[in-house]
Amino acid sequence: MEDPYDPWDYPGALRVNGQNRFNPYNGYHGNELEFVETCLAIFHEAGLLTHFGIEDGLARRFFANMYASYGAMPYHCALHGQEVLAAAHCLTREIVECGHGPFTKLEILALYVAALGHDAGHFGVNNAYLQNSRHALYKLYTKSTLEHYHAQILAQTVTHPADGIASCVPEAGGARAKFFRLLEDIVLATDMSRHKHLVGEFQWWIEELAGGSVGAGVCLRQGDGAREIDDDERAGGASGGITELLHFGGEEADRAPALVRARRLDTERREMLLIICMKSADLSSLVMDLPRADFWGYRIMMENLKQGEREMRERVEQTTPTTKESALANYFAHQAGFLEHVVLPMFDHLTLFTSGRFRKRVLALGSENLAAWRKGHGEAMMTRSKVQREAALTRHFMRCCAGFLMVVVFIISRGMLLRKTMNEMAGEFRGSANPYAAQALDDLDVTRFVFRWIALVFGALAACCLTLASPSVGGRCSASFREAVINVFFVVMVVVRYSMNFLRYTTVKSMTRAGMFDIVGDPFVRKSAALLHLNGVGVSNNHVVTPCTFTLIYYIGVPYFSPGVHWFLHCITVAFRFVVDHNLKVNEADTSMLGLVWRMEDVTRGWLTMLAFPLALAVFDRRGFWALMPRPVKKQISRMRRGQYMRRVRARADGGIRGKSHDA
Repeated sequence: MEDPYDPWDYPGALRVNGQNRFNPYNGYHGNELEFVETCLAIFHEAGLLTHFGIEDGLARRFFANMYASYGAMPYHCALHGQEVLAAAHCLTREIVECGHGPFTKLEILALYVAALGHDAGHFGVNNAYLQNSRHALYKLYTKSTLEHYHAQILAQTVTHPADGIASCVPEAGGARAKFFRLLEDIVLATDMSRHKHLVGEFQWWIEELAGGSVGAGVCLRQGDGAREIDDDERAGGASGGITELLHFGGEEADRAPALVRARRLDTERREMLLIICMKSADLSSLVMDLPRADFWGYRIMMENLKQGEREMRERVEQTTPTTKESALANYFAHQAGFLEHVVLPMFDHLTLFTSGRFRKRVLALGSENLAAWRKGHGEAMMTRSKVQREAALTRHFMRCCAGFLMVVVFIISRGMLLRKTMNEMAGEFRGSANPYAAQALDDLDVTRFVFRWIALVFGALAACCLTLASPSVGGRCSASFREAVINVFFVVMVVVRYSMNFLRYTTVKSMTRAGMFDIVGDPFVRKSAALLHLNGVGVSNNHVVTPCTFTLIYYIGVPYFSPGVHWFLHCITVAFRFVVDHNLKVNEADTSMLGLVWRMEDVTRGWLTMLAFPLALAVFDRRGFWALMPRPVKKQISRMRRGQYMRRVRARADGGIRGKSHDA
C-alpha cells in the first residue's frame, strides 16, 4: 500500500532525533546538525547557493549562527524556524511549478532567510506582555515590537562580517537594498495584529483575479487542459467569481496543475504572495498531520503557560493562562477556533495558486484536524465535567462530614449543660407538690435521650461521609448514587435543625409551666448580667450566638445550598425562634406547635440576628458575601473597580508606576 501524499515533504529532509517529534515537550529545541543540513539541502534544491555564489562552508556557518540566535523556548525555538523554512519551500515550490510569478532568486532568498530567522531571539513572551510591562523593547518599537526585534537580530546575522551572506547579494541595481527591505517587510508581516488586514487584501486580490479584471493571461485550469479567458468570458465569469474557484475539485482535482494561473505578476503582487507564503508557512503546523499539529500545539500552550506564570509573578495584566489545568481545558477549543477562523481561510485562498493535489490534501488535513479537535474538545469537556463532578462530590462529603461532627460537638456540649440543669432542678423539686415538676423533669430526660441519639446518628453519618469521600470506596460507587446519598444527608440535617427548634420550644414551655424559670429562659444557657442588659435589643436568651452558630455549621455542612438559601433558612429560623419565645410568655396553656400565635413584630424583632449571618460571611467567606449582594450593588462596585483599574493603567502608561527595567 502506498504512503499517502504528504504535501509538506521534500527531498533531502534529514531526520535526527525523530523520537522527539512524538513527545509534546521534553526540552528538545532542535538539533544543530539537522538544522544546518536541512537548510543546506533546501537552499541547494532551490538553486540559491549556486545562483548567489555562496560556498557550502559559508552557508554552514551562517546556518549555525541562525541556530544559535534562537533560545531554548518550547515553541519559538530553532526547530520552529527550521519547520517554517521547510513549509515556505514547499509552498513556493508548488507556486513556481504552477507557473506563477515568476519569482526572482532574490525574492526567494529573502523569503527563505526571513522564514529561517523570523523568530530569532524570541524569549517566550508576546507583544501584549511587552506593552503591559512597559518593556524596554516596547519603548523602542510601539508597534510590532517583537517583529522589529527579530528583524534586527536577523539583519545582524545576515550582515556578519565573516559568516553573513549579505556580501553575496550584489549591490548592482539596488538588489542588496531590496533584499533587506524584503527581509524586514516579510518578518514584520508575521505580526498577528496585521493578519486580518493582510489576508483581507490578499482575498480582495484573488476575487479581482477571479472576476477577470487582472487582464490578459489569466487562466482557469480544469483537468489537464487550460482555456484562455477572453473578454466576453471574463465578463460572464465575473458573476461566479471566487465561488467557482473555491468549489473546484472532485475527481479531477488530483490531476489539475492549478486552479488559477497568472502568467506574470507585477512586483507588488509578487511581494504580496511572498508575504502570504510566509504567514502560511508560519502557521502551517495546523494543517499538517494531527501528531505534528498537536506536537506544536502543546508547545505553544506550554510557552503561553510560562508567560502566564511570569505575568502573575511580576503582577502584570494577565493575557495567558496561569495553570496547566486551565490551559489544557481550553487547548482543543483554542486550536479548533484558530484553525477554523484564521488558518483555513488563508490556506483556502493561497492554495488556489498550487496544484489541485496539494490543495486537496492540505485542506483535507485541516478539516481532519478541525474535526479531531472539535471531538477532543467535546470529550475534554465531558471528562472535565466528570472530574469536576467527582471532585465536587468529594468536597461535599468532606464538608458534610465536618458539619455532622460540629453538630455532634454542639449537641454534646448542650447535653452536658442540660444534665447539670436537671440535677439542680431535681434536687430543688424533689418531694414538691408542683404538678408540672415531674412532667418537666420527664421532658428534660426525653430531650437528653433525643440529644444522645442525634449525636450517635450524626457521628455514624459523619463516618459514612468520610468513607464515601475516600477514593477506594467512592470510586466503586456511581456518581448518581453518591449524589442521592448526600442529598439524603442534607435533608436529614435540615429536618434535624427544625426538629431541635421544636424540642427547644416544648422543653422550655414545660420548664416554664413548672416554675423552673420565673421569666422565659433557655434551659441550655444560664442567664448572665450581660444578657439581661442586652434584653432591650433582643440579644438575651442567646438569640444571636446560637442561631448564627448553627447557620454557620450548616453553611459548612450543606454546600449544595447557595449563600442566599442559607440566609433564607437562617431568617426563617430566627423568626420562628422569636415567635416561639413570645408564645412562651403569653400562651402558657398550649404546648403544641399548632397553637402558636404569629405576630409581625415578633417576626421582625430579630433583625439584628438576621443581619449577623451576612456580617459573618463578610469576615470568613468574602465570595459567599459577594453572592448575597443585590445585582445593582454588584454592578456599581464592579464599575468602581474598573474605574480604579483604568486609572492605574493610565498612570502606569504615563510614567511610571512600574519603574522596573527589563532586559531582553
